[in-house]
Amino acid sequence: MYDYRELERACTQEGCPLCRLIAEGVTRYLESWKYEHFTDVEVREELRRSRGFCGQHTRQLVQMGAALPLAQSYHDIVTDTLEQLEQTNGSPGARGLLSRIFEKRTGRHLCPACHQEEKITARTIDTLRQALGNDEFYACFEASDGLCLDHFQEACTLRVAEISGHWLSRLRQAQLACLRRLEAELSEFIRKHDYRYQGEASGSEAGSWKKAAGLVAGWEQLQQKL
Repeated sequence: MYDYRELERACTQEGCPLCRLIAEGVTRYLESWKYEHFTDVEVREELRRSRGFCGQHTRQLVQMGAALPLAQSYHDIVTDTLEQLEQTNGSPGARGLLSRIFEKRTGRHLCPACHQEEKITARTIDTLRQALGNDEFYACFEASDGLCLDHFQEACTLRVAEISGHWLSRLRQAQLACLRRLEAELSEFIRKHDYRYQGEASGSEAGSWKKAAGLVAGWEQLQQKL
């Protein structure tokens, strides 16, 4: 369970606080895999079943410079695929085996990092719901950029029966305040791009377009390096 202070810290920074905490949690998991767990037999077997990490988390590991861990883990997958392919001979009857190979690929287990991300998301949302009962935290959350649309939906609907109290109404009110503030900033940003007002100095609305992009697409998507 996350400490309220971690949520408060995330609320004082740019973007969706859940995006930030979840991304940090996944990064810690990948760093732990890179430095400690990539040689673990059970972890390697899990990666074989999932046929590696998903594209997003493989890309993140490449950016983290996980050369040897990726080489060893993905060598297992290359070897498995090679052995399966060598069992075929290119004849028409081999198409059934090829189909089974492709079925294993499309029906593979969830990426281990994605599985961790799901658990971190559920844990963070539970903590947010509990924290909303604290007036000091509520004020901090209401002053933040609010949740991205995907995490707002999850916060409203994911295992709602497990947390009692008035958290849903407080979440709604805080998100409304964040959205109204953003809408006003966007309107001002658009107005100042009218040639008649281009001489006016920029204010808090200057970064509203980026906030809106993060709200719709998810803040972590904006942080990915190309």
